Amino acid sequence: MNSKHTIGVFDDEDKLVKAIKYLKSKHANIKDVFGPSTNHELIKSLTTESRLPYLAVLVAAATIAATFAFLYYTSVIDYPLRYGGKPLFSFPPMVVILFLVTILVTGGVSVMLFLGRTQLFPGKKAWIPDPRVSDDRFYLVMDQNFNPEEIIRWLREFGALEIIETDIEKSSIS
Repeated sequence: MNSKHTIGVFDDEDKLVKAIKYLKSKHANIKDVFGPSTNHELIKSLTTESRLPYLAVLVAAATIAATFAFLYYTSVIDYPLRYGGKPLFSFPPMVVILFLVTILVTGGVSVMLFLGRTQLFPGKKAWIPDPRVSDDRFYLVMDQNFNPEEIIRWLREFGALEIIETDIEKSSIS
């Protein structure tokens, strides 16, 4: 399924940041920004706070509880061994195991959730609006949810070098 998009080409990232702030105030639907370098102000204006760190804490707590329960069950209930006069349940040796398993599981779940949320998967076809993106141009890709003439006028006001209207396959841009 194709959808109409307007792409504004900028040569200065300060103009791009000003344009994005204005377009966000007008509730324009900005799909993505492509460019040769990153700008932290640009990233901050386009993204929202991620809930991934909160989910990682919950996964870590659940992993610690599950690992502790498993270690307790195997060392005390299922197969109790008393060796060297030590008690059946000794917590200090389990700390290392708890720590390492928590890091392993939390890291794996976080990576899987990130890849699922951003819809990145092996074999996904990358979409780049123009080869000049990696050289010296910034591309602002917008959905045409407004009057296209108004979007074009706004982009020209903020110094877009060229404006491209195109059909983009929905699966190629998210």
